[in-house]
Amino acid sequence: MRAAVIVAAIVVMSGVLALTGTAGAAPSEDLTKAREAFRRGDCATATPLLSYLLYPTPRLAQTGDLVEAHVLLGACAFESGDRLSATREFEEALFLQADLSLEGNALFTRGAVDFFETTRAGVEERGRRDAERRALAEERERLRRYKESLIVYETRPYYVNFIPFGAGQFQNGERGKGLAFAAGQVVTGTISAGIWLYLVGEYGVSGQVPDDQVNRARMLQQIEVGTGIACLGLVAWGIVDSLVHYKPRVQVEGDDSLLPPDLTPPPDDDDDKDGAPRRRKRPAAPESSLRLSPAPLPGGAGAVLTWDF
Repeated sequence: MRAAVIVAAIVVMSGVLALTGTAGAAPSEDLTKAREAFRRGDCATATPLLSYLLYPTPRLAQTGDLVEAHVLLGACAFESGDRLSATREFEEALFLQADLSLEGNALFTRGAVDFFETTRAGVEERGRRDAERRALAEERERLRRYKESLIVYETRPYYVNFIPFGAGQFQNGERGKGLAFAAGQVVTGTISAGIWLYLVGEYGVSGQVPDDQVNRARMLQQIEVGTGIACLGLVAWGIVDSLVHYKPRVQVEGDDSLLPPDLTPPPDDDDDKDGAPRRRKRPAAPESSLRLSPAPLPGGAGAVLTWDF
């Protein structure tokens, strides 16, 4: 009885050793079996073996074996009409070996070779786009850090403080206040100048006013003088306010014009006719202009002051 137990134990141990040895050699043997089945065109046998070797975790230690297993499984998927799985397996193989090509390999059909080459072209194109996006992101980050390191000062001329129509306020960055001064001076100055032109045109420079129009002319003259004084007062107020807030040098944010050539913004996707990349066009700075135009008035003439900004 004891001898029988010993014999049984030896048999069990022998089986364990045999299984251990088989498990150690199984991946390479399974790959060989899958390869031979694929050569015979028996994808039904090759596919389960290859899937077992690759998923859920690879059981092949050599990169070359992994590449071959993915290619064989992808070719089987292609031949069975599963383009999605074929693409995935071919991409996995290309991830492991980017320069892989099936051209001239008689083991695969022409359709499988063409599909693999199409997949490889797609992988290369995605890689190129990803590399461009990474390079662009790095360039933008480099540009951002450089612009943050810039300390740019804007020099403001002193004489601008004495220009009317809110010029000093605009220079100081007080746009709302500048618009208020400009509008007040334009309105009061235009009224005063318009009434003066009307009186001169109606009664001449000597101011000979008929007796029945004296009151009317005096009222217009008072409005003319009042609005003129208001206009001059606004001009003086604007000058004083501008001088109070004047800073000869102000730190401002630098723009792309201050960047060195190697940090200029990337070109547009469109190219010029000669093939050279076209740089992005910076929007033109708004121009301001001041125009004095004649305007007819009842019984005389006036002037209209227009400021475009």
